[in-house]
Amino acid sequence: MKYIKKFIPILFILSLVLAACSTANESKESTTDSNKNPDATTEEKVVRLSAAGEIPGLDPTLADNDFSFNVINQVFEGLYRLDKNGEPQLALAAEEPEVTEDGKVLTFKLRDDALWSDGSPVTAYDFEYSWKKVVDPDTGAAYGPQLEEIVTNATEILVGEMSVDELGVEALDDKTLKVTLESPVPFFKELLTTATFMPQKQEFVEAQGDQYATDSEHTLFNGPFVLSDWTSTDLSWNYEKNDQYWDKEAVNVDRIEVNVVKDTETAVNLYLSGQLDRVELTSDNVQQFQGEDEFATTLTGAVTYLKMNQGKDGETTDLANLNIRKALNMVIDKQVIVDELLNDGSIVANANVPKGLAENPETGEDFRAENGNLTEYNPEKGIAHWEKGLDELGRTELEFELISSDSSASKQLAENLKYQMESNLPGLTINIRNLSPKASIAANVGQDYELIITGWGGDYQDPLTYLNLFITDSPGNHTGYSDSEYDKLVLGSKSDLTYHPEERWQALLKAERMLIEENAVLIPLYQKGVSYMQKDNINDFITYPVSSDNYKWIDIVE
Repeated sequence: MKYIKKFIPILFILSLVLAACSTANESKESTTDSNKNPDATTEEKVVRLSAAGEIPGLDPTLADNDFSFNVINQVFEGLYRLDKNGEPQLALAAEEPEVTEDGKVLTFKLRDDALWSDGSPVTAYDFEYSWKKVVDPDTGAAYGPQLEEIVTNATEILVGEMSVDELGVEALDDKTLKVTLESPVPFFKELLTTATFMPQKQEFVEAQGDQYATDSEHTLFNGPFVLSDWTSTDLSWNYEKNDQYWDKEAVNVDRIEVNVVKDTETAVNLYLSGQLDRVELTSDNVQQFQGEDEFATTLTGAVTYLKMNQGKDGETTDLANLNIRKALNMVIDKQVIVDELLNDGSIVANANVPKGLAENPETGEDFRAENGNLTEYNPEKGIAHWEKGLDELGRTELEFELISSDSSASKQLAENLKYQMESNLPGLTINIRNLSPKASIAANVGQDYELIITGWGGDYQDPLTYLNLFITDSPGNHTGYSDSEYDKLVLGSKSDLTYHPEERWQALLKAERMLIEENAVLIPLYQKGVSYMQKDNINDFITYPVSSDNYKWIDIVE
């Protein structure tokens, strides 16, 4: 598939810009200068960004997608926050914890100046409440397994064998938090920077009921910014500097304005006309801007893949057939996707754990290099698996629905996948359904799909953050896959094997081979690269290979 660079007449560009700006202005006033509000008496620093869709929700306990995590990271804060280099630094923790000799009990002191956006203090009880809410089976938190085999009794609580009150977290007083672990966890500080471990004020949460974290009015913040002018259906919102934030002097901008712009060409035109300060590019415009001073590219730790629904609630689907799943895995030329469709620095993925994430503790070899490619592009083998699978199902043809988000880039990817799979597998029909990001996430979480384009970006520098999702009964699984040996390998890497780093490493390697090579649970597509344009006067827009973006230090310089 080849793409021809598009040259759009200036009047058409202006019409797109005006249309996008008009939509955004329905819910909030816009400023006429990129860094100034004409109604303000003093100059303000304002950064303007775009988003691919609406915010699905902001409850740190229920969040299960990169979109929500990214917003939560700007408006909430935990015991630690990643610094500009991606290392955990003290945040609401006033100092490093006292740790017992066996490494299992950590006692944290909270900052005296840690406040919620309503001016009330953040307390150790807010952490205790939030963490217990995560493991409560009635909550159904997708990230409950983050605590499993890590915080004492979390595993038993998640399966209903113990009370949430027995979780290994206790507020000793307003500013002292005691955490008891099953065993020492090498990446625990990184975990504490993620949404799952952020505090929530019980009195406020319970007073909001079902409305909690669904709009600005029903959310309480404690991070660098507060979210204003936001409802669950809004196509625009503002991050406003939080004047109650303990480190507000380090926050350089007054406001970050975000507008939903689903079409990349429109976003690029908004950038060129000075209406956006940063824009991600697609293959249509990468070549146009390569070599420009404002152009840059980076490889992230996010892996995009197709999930296949094998069935739920005791009922199976045609995708429960291993040969059908292996066939679909083998008939997609991913090099065409990354070279011609994306052209943004992405690389082919033939496994679940990305390149550059973690190294063997003894040899230093990269996890991805050591485990190699766990699937391959081989249409001939794919057809053989397909024919065998059809025979096992007693069928001559199959039809699947493929769910994609409704951004222009996602639509193009879905069309390409449909073409490749149907072209290589006789009797296969793929029907595409494009949904908003919010609806696509709901379909994924509810396992209301057959094939769905999704992926994972990881939360910390360890293979576990990718493999943990697919243990049996994990609220983040959503595939119908279950294997007791896989569970043992993954859960062991969070408990007893933490004392034996090389054995733990081998267990994680084996678990990934089971997931992809043996059981074809996913169809890995690519490790995401990002090509973007960013204004020269924007400093410290911090992104990481894994974990959410960090807007805390964004600045506008002359």
